[in-house]
Amino acid sequence: MDEGVIFLLLLLPATVWGGVLRDVMDDQEIPCRSYTVNDLVYLDCSEQGISELPEGLNYEVDALLLSNNNFISFPKGLENFLKLKILDFSGNRLSRPLPLYFENFEALSTLNLSNNNYDSWVESEMTLNFKRLDLSKNKINKIDENAFSKMSRLSFLDLSENRLYEISKTIFSYANNLDTLILTRNYFSRVPRFQSHSLRNLYLSNCQIASISETSLADMSSLVLIDLSINQIEYIPDNFASNTLQELDLSYNEIYMLTDRTFSSLPHLAVLDLRGNEFRDVWSTSHFASNPFLREVRVKGNRWSCEGFSVNLLLTYEFLTKDPPKIADTASLICYTPSNVTQLSWQQAYIRTWHDVDSTKSMYTTMAVMIGLIIGIVLTSLVCRGIMYLNKSEPPQSNPETTILNGPVTQVEAVQTRIPLIDDLPPTYYEALLLPRLNASFHSLPDFIDEEENTRRNRRSRSIGDLTEPRRLGDRRSVRRTLRLASEE
Repeated sequence: MDEGVIFLLLLLPATVWGGVLRDVMDDQEIPCRSYTVNDLVYLDCSEQGISELPEGLNYEVDALLLSNNNFISFPKGLENFLKLKILDFSGNRLSRPLPLYFENFEALSTLNLSNNNYDSWVESEMTLNFKRLDLSKNKINKIDENAFSKMSRLSFLDLSENRLYEISKTIFSYANNLDTLILTRNYFSRVPRFQSHSLRNLYLSNCQIASISETSLADMSSLVLIDLSINQIEYIPDNFASNTLQELDLSYNEIYMLTDRTFSSLPHLAVLDLRGNEFRDVWSTSHFASNPFLREVRVKGNRWSCEGFSVNLLLTYEFLTKDPPKIADTASLICYTPSNVTQLSWQQAYIRTWHDVDSTKSMYTTMAVMIGLIIGIVLTSLVCRGIMYLNKSEPPQSNPETTILNGPVTQVEAVQTRIPLIDDLPPTYYEALLLPRLNASFHSLPDFIDEEENTRRNRRSRSIGDLTEPRRLGDRRSVRRTLRLASEE
């Protein structure tokens, strides 16, 4: 090309260049990829920035993907896709109700309208065959009571990340096949009580729920799972009831206590998630006495107090970890108090408290000392009893004893009996016959006693002069007699 021509082209106004570029773009077809997955033909026109459908599209496809574009309303030409099974309009700016031709989409089972500008979902007179409807990430704050009454085949409904504060109790009464309902990231203050005989999975996480009623699940007769995680629940009412519930997720709330009646009305409870709550005291195993099918418990993130390491903690530890274990990760049982077991797992704290090597040695030493003391006491007692027995068996010796009876010294020989007497019992007649006889009778004893008595009566107080006079032996009126007792041979 001549340099002068190039120079003239450079001098052309920008508006002229823009018109030339638009003409070139109009001649080019906007790219929409086509591919097959699981025997379904997909037409993918997502992320193209379009607001209308390109021409020349294949209307026989099974799935049409129009996500992340600039659609404000449902585009012209959409009604030609009569064989659609999947329609994705997520990430656009839609806010209008579904057009009437949606009733002709008899094969349409999945409709994705997430991340649009809907602020309400109104009732429709059309009979719709959706099985999966995604309305998440909109601005919905109101839903008509009969909004889903014409969706008899609906099984999956996602209303998460909207602005819902309350939903009618009977809103899902006619959705007879509804299986899963997702309401996470809304603004419910309490668990909504729905009437549904088909709902099995209910997700209510991160909804600012602060209270639960014991009858919250009473009208959901098929409920198997409920997710109440990341809320503000502090207390679970006694007899929180459901005859079908198997999985209860209460993780990351503010629950601090359980009672024996908390789960007593959940007979089929199998999975319990209580991670990240405010539990301190270790649970009693009696809290789960009414849950024979409980197979998994999740407790990570609680600040357990292992103070005193009571028997209750030991029983609960064995309950959670014995075969088959109910906790997959036993290291998640972390002690925060007291200081000697801080940041130790229950297992490590258990070993340190009951099976510590030093404490075991000390225990064995103490036991050995006590056993030695007991053996010493027993041996000493046996020796003393033997000595006493030997002393009793030896015959008594007849050593004379000296007795002073207020007069001359008299030798009294010990009396040896032929038959030993039984202590504290009088001798029998035959034993008395064998006793030794006395050399003298006791007839003189009364005289002796009388003389002693007369001496005491005649005794008078004496003056100092009397005391200086020599005592006369003739004044004695009684003579002390000395009796000599001898035993017969």
